[in-house]
Amino acid sequence: MKRLLVFSLGALLFAGPAFAQAKAGDKAAATKTLTASGKVSAVAADSVSVKGKDAEWTFAVDKATTVVAKGASHKMAAMSADRKPAVVTEFVHVGDDVTVKYHDLGATKHAGTITVRNAPPPPAKK
Repeated sequence: MKRLLVFSLGALLFAGPAFAQAKAGDKAAATKTLTASGKVSAVAADSVSVKGKDAEWTFAVDKATTVVAKGASHKMAAMSADRKPAVVTEFVHVGDDVTVKYHDLGATKHAGTITVRNAPPPPAKK
């Protein structure tokens, strides 16, 4: 009986890393970075919708989302000096051509990086 117990514990000890690797592989597949490109069709403080050639996607945006756009670093510095929170609507506008690197989390797609490729000129202020 003791031999069976020792054998069982030994088998579990060697099998443990194999099960851990399988779960880590599943998690890595879920966090794989995907890319989508197109024109922004809608933008809000917590989401961005992009219409591509074949589909339209809505991406969740949060404080971990990075926006890369011309002049964004200067605007961020000014907002930081004024102690204003950075909001995606300051940098991304409807009609912008963007590339979004995102993670598909099942029910939602989380935008990791939004790169504005060529933004149309901002509307003239009256």
